[in-house]
Amino acid sequence: MKGKVLGFDPSSGTGAITGDDGNRYNFAAADNKSPTALKPNDTVDFEIEGNAARNIYAVKTGFSMPTGGGASTGAAAGAGGDYVAMILAKPNVIWAAVVILGSLIAGYLSTLQLMGGGPMGMLGAAGFVYSLLFFIPVVAAVLIFFEFTNHALTPMFRLVAGGVAAAGPIVIPLIGNMMLPRMMSMAMEMGGGPIGAMLSPGSIITIAGGVLIILTHLGIVKLPTKL
Repeated sequence: MKGKVLGFDPSSGTGAITGDDGNRYNFAAADNKSPTALKPNDTVDFEIEGNAARNIYAVKTGFSMPTGGGASTGAAAGAGGDYVAMILAKPNVIWAAVVILGSLIAGYLSTLQLMGGGPMGMLGAAGFVYSLLFFIPVVAAVLIFFEFTNHALTPMFRLVAGGVAAAGPIVIPLIGNMMLPRMMSMAMEMGGGPIGAMLSPGSIITIAGGVLIILTHLGIVKLPTKL
């Protein structure tokens, strides 16, 4: 959510923000993820936790493009660093993008054709199971949307997206292969692709992204908030 800083008391290390929803949220100095202290009227982006603001970052309303040397170049470079730091403050966006990249490499988006007719429609119920791989990058994309909009369901959805990305590339093909006749299952495994190769490079990248989403949500993995 976006909002404006009402004030901050350095002696107590606490302050208040008015959100775009009209509500007031308290915050502590540790919640400020910006490289500089927050000031009254600063526009900020933050996450809501009850009546408190968390993971607060000052949003630049504009910056000068570098036109040469001197102060303008420094200001533009600083602004660019701020935007990088803002992305680093939302690491699950990065991990969700890794999941999408791995899914593209593994070819999960092409598995939707297995759900019904199409060239692989003869797989029947097993084809429907394989087609569930399609939804792994979709769930990751929804997580990115939730992260940037500070949706109320974001914390819970991180676990959902991480679990789907970490377990889906292994569990879905395994179940699908079990539903196939033995000879066809062996042929699919030897053929590779999103069905046969449960541990293909794309699948490994997807699984790694899912694991990182979960570990980051639990606070085990952390990225620096500034370079």
